[in-house]
Amino acid sequence: MGDAGQPIFEKMAKTFTTKNPNVTIKVEPTFDWDSQKYLVQAAAGTAPDIMWGDEHFVYQLASKGVLIDLEPFMSSAGFKKDDYAQLFQYYQYLGKQYGVALWYGCYVLYYNKKIFDAANVKYPTDAWTYDDMLSAAKQITKDTNGDGEPDVWGAVVDTSFANPWAAQIWAFGGEFFNKDGSKFLLPTKPNYAGLQWYIDLIHVHKVAPSPETAKALASGGDPFNLGLIAMKTGSPWNLVDYRKNKDLSFDVAAMPKGPSGQFSALTTDSLSIYRGAKSPDTAWAFIQQLLTKDAASLYTSEFQGPVPALKAGQSGFILPNQPPEHQQVFIDAEKIAKVPMQSPFSYVVEEPFYQALGAATAGTKSLDDAMASVSDTINKALDDEIKKVNSYSS
Repeated sequence: MGDAGQPIFEKMAKTFTTKNPNVTIKVEPTFDWDSQKYLVQAAAGTAPDIMWGDEHFVYQLASKGVLIDLEPFMSSAGFKKDDYAQLFQYYQYLGKQYGVALWYGCYVLYYNKKIFDAANVKYPTDAWTYDDMLSAAKQITKDTNGDGEPDVWGAVVDTSFANPWAAQIWAFGGEFFNKDGSKFLLPTKPNYAGLQWYIDLIHVHKVAPSPETAKALASGGDPFNLGLIAMKTGSPWNLVDYRKNKDLSFDVAAMPKGPSGQFSALTTDSLSIYRGAKSPDTAWAFIQQLLTKDAASLYTSEFQGPVPALKAGQSGFILPNQPPEHQQVFIDAEKIAKVPMQSPFSYVVEEPFYQALGAATAGTKSLDDAMASVSDTINKALDDEIKKVNSYSS
């Protein structure tokens, strides 16, 4: 993990090797999410013994036989799954456990308190519906200069990846894939009703800027961080930057409720063991240390990003002297959270889907036309990929 988390892994490696002087750990930074690179290394027998990844890449690699089942290690060590957030199912493929979550982040509703106060609009609550969110956005969005463009927007729309709008998909009764991930359901009605609600914030209700306008407002940065947007969907990873901005008065609330319930998008980071590891028992021992309370304390005090998977370490996520006020929302959201876009074969879906979605977000195509244009292409690619994966030897 080649960003702010890198020094933490190096510290944990030093702690482990001090206790185990016969072990050497090389921490290799990366943040390119290049699963193809890892597959090439695995084929050559040179892949790292432990892989830091997420619920998507572990799925992809497990389907190709690159990782080993962790369940025997967990059983032998007396590993207590109940001590951790229940994220294990997102790393199970064909009945085997190919990864364990290190930490997680649930997407919640961020809001700018100053903007709400100026518009005399009540803050979001855990009882909010999407109708409430839209009503607030309409009251907040204003063109005070009379130039035809709002000076402050009620919301922002980000369709560059699924997490900002996944909660709406489920809340409006939709789903991404069928149970085994072999069919992409999202491009067929009514599965994208929540995505239609999201894009309508731009083109129908005029309470969110177009992608081009949002980019121009913030000169390519984050318009919420600049105080130009009242609401956005975000994760704990946003906290680091927002806390640095002393002019930003913000808080968070749970995602609103829709006709089919209340949901949150879930992301995790995980640890897995390469099938060719020469010392898998030692690799597992190091993973166990990375999952301890001491490690969680290090993550929360120095990294200050996601929520530790270890329940006993989650209290350290709450920083009383730091915003937002309702930090517990991030922890509690795990109960209503699911992983979007998860399939062992999702990588053949993403490029054509996001290209079509970009046209709908920009307004050059209707969402109906965009989804219709890509559905058959994606499912043909899925069928081809499944045949390829099934052709691999065990």
